[in-house]
Amino acid sequence: MDKKVLMGIVLGVAGAALVAPKVAALLTQDRDEDTWSKMDRMESVDSDKDEAEEGLTQLDSNHRAEWQANGFPQTHAERERLMNESEESFKGQDI
Repeated sequence: MDKKVLMGIVLGVAGAALVAPKVAALLTQDRDEDTWSKMDRMESVDSDKDEAEEGLTQLDSNHRAEWQANGFPQTHAERERLMNESEESFKGQDI
């Protein structure tokens, strides 16, 4: 065999041996539970302190905190009120 071919084979086998554990980890990652699904089953840590948190999962609690920080409406009634205000403010304007 040519020396270059032999070196290519050796390097290829060594590279495959190095990559194999990473590939195996990626293939089993789909089967493992991810953090989001665990948080969606865990009760909110603030449920005993804040009555608005009662009945929420930890994932819902995190989303709720983000929505409040960004000023999203918290209830359907508040969302409808904001929608009506928006429609009234643009009534008669060409946008």
